Amino acid sequence: MKVSVVIPALNEEGMIEQCLTSIRQQDVPVELILIDNGSVDRTPEIAGRIADKVYIKPGLTLAEMRDFGAREATGDIIVTTDADCIAPTDWISSLIEPFADIDVVAVGGVIRPLNVNYFSSFYCWLSSIMQGVFRFFQGANMAYRKDAYLRSPGYASAKRAEDWNLSWHIREQGKTRYVRKAVTRTEIPFDRQMEYPGVILSSIVSIIGFLLNIPMLMGIGAGFVGSEMFTFLYRHKSNLRRTHLALAGIVVLYASQRFIDALSFNLSVGFLIGIFGFHVINDDLRQAIEELKLYKTRKEPDPSITGMIKKQLIKLLEI
Repeated sequence: MKVSVVIPALNEEGMIEQCLTSIRQQDVPVELILIDNGSVDRTPEIAGRIADKVYIKPGLTLAEMRDFGAREATGDIIVTTDADCIAPTDWISSLIEPFADIDVVAVGGVIRPLNVNYFSSFYCWLSSIMQGVFRFFQGANMAYRKDAYLRSPGYASAKRAEDWNLSWHIREQGKTRYVRKAVTRTEIPFDRQMEYPGVILSSIVSIIGFLLNIPMLMGIGAGFVGSEMFTFLYRHKSNLRRTHLALAGIVVLYASQRFIDALSFNLSVGFLIGIFGFHVINDDLRQAIEELKLYKTRKEPDPSITGMIKKQLIKLLEI
């Protein structure tokens, strides 16, 4: 049973050597493939010294990168992880163990945070529930049979949750297993840490708004949760800044306030505020974190005020 490990990466100079070295130290031999999304740091250079194959594919979505890597892999079993993950030496052997049963088509494992705090631990705990109960496996720790993958729609160009998307389709072909002893440790970005608490808090806000008859609170909660669902279902690439669109919508509403009844106005403004808040966390903040990760790899000191602010943010956000 040949195993291929597929890893997508973008500007991961700070972690990529540790990640790939941990894969090379596994107690089973693997084909190691890295798909680089057009890094401007030393990620491809470092990967070229450790991985078997490095493909430079700028412009692809994460789903497309995983699809490309899976099709290029020559293994019977494809294992996926992320470029900011570090695995113990028995990770892959534990993860692929269930494939001894020929009816098993996909397996998921446990993720634990490298940057341990209440929010990152909560994220990993809820992720374990999603994997163990609903079999929605995560790309940071997942394996599947290549033939089952080829019979599925693949990652189906999902904009987000491409791993859940594949899990949903591939389980129609056979059994799936969740292996608690197959553990990887990963950096949980701040925006991801806020994902589950944000949905829970916005749902509570919406319920409070309904009980107290405060339309704006109802709208805020509905806008945040609705954005989460829409982003999960929306499969097309777009460069639109949703935060800008939400702000523009709020301006238009205020300009048209006298033509709209109070209930509709407050509900609509709240809804747009919820959309704005969600995309600040999941789009703008995510992009800012990627820029800070790239800044962290700078070799030259930056004594400017901007540089000092960035250093403090890197420390505060544990990037």
